[in-house]
Amino acid sequence: MASYTHFSQEERCVLAAYLAERISLRAIARKLRRSVGGISMEIARSSPDGTRERYDPYVAHLGSRMKKWDANRRNPMKDEVLQEYVGTQLKEGWSPEVIAGRLQQERGTAVVSHETIYQWAYKSGVVANLPRGKPRRHRKRHRLKAAQGTQGLGPVIGIAQRPHAVASRRRFGDWEGDSMLGKRQKGAIVSVQQERKSRYVLFTKCRDKSASQTKTAVMRRMQHVAQPLRRTLTLDRGTENAEWKHFGLPIFFCDPYSSWQKGSVENVIGLLRRYLPKGMNLATVTPTQLHILQDKLNHRPRKCLGFKTPHEVLSSHCHRLGVQLPA
Repeated sequence: MASYTHFSQEERCVLAAYLAERISLRAIARKLRRSVGGISMEIARSSPDGTRERYDPYVAHLGSRMKKWDANRRNPMKDEVLQEYVGTQLKEGWSPEVIAGRLQQERGTAVVSHETIYQWAYKSGVVANLPRGKPRRHRKRHRLKAAQGTQGLGPVIGIAQRPHAVASRRRFGDWEGDSMLGKRQKGAIVSVQQERKSRYVLFTKCRDKSASQTKTAVMRRMQHVAQPLRRTLTLDRGTENAEWKHFGLPIFFCDPYSSWQKGSVENVIGLLRRYLPKGMNLATVTPTQLHILQDKLNHRPRKCLGFKTPHEVLSSHCHRLGVQLPA
């Protein structure tokens, strides 16, 4: 079915003529190629008493134009300063929802809705700056990740045995890990670890997806994480995690085909894809560039954190503990 469009003045005049002839709404809908619900809604909102007997096409059209004018007049995205701010933050990778939430947090009152920002972005031609850069908006569809290999892992501890405090995010120090692949299956990858409560991320470039490279990356990262922040690590059953016993903290494995069980790190890899898209040769990315991206995402406000940044949340906790923030 085609998307809804507003009635034109000509359509309203034809509708009024059909109503005067006492033609049924269903027959009118067929003649105007409109839905019955759309016809009924037009009559209800444009008649003084909501009935077909008092429908006036000219009054209805004027009322429609006035509503549109009032909506445009109240649109905060007409403010050039706000446009500049929103445009800048979109380029930084912030989503419309994050921008709206952060503005409300800083101003103490709602400034603009995320839906208004989306509409402005699509009308003003800055769609490419949206987090996913899609030319059209789509419903979210959940997909299952391909099966992960289990050979070489040995007996593992499943996620069902993970402490409840990890799943509830009541404490700091529980991490999720994953690997972001590049152009080739055997090429360079990015090893990603994310702290579950604060969403703070650590990125490490690896020469390939081998177990030895992953072990080196995780061990090096975890050695620079203070002990109170090094409680558990949740991984999938990929062969790159075969040397998990050497990672230096308790490891729990997701069930097969269940990447959603570590959804936080899956989501941050989606955000990282904005800067390192699929098919890119990750061997060309330098450690310095990767650190810049890590810093960018750690300073990106998150809705789940009350529009604070992961850096703000974890650094505040580290300050209370008197320990260094992971770098």
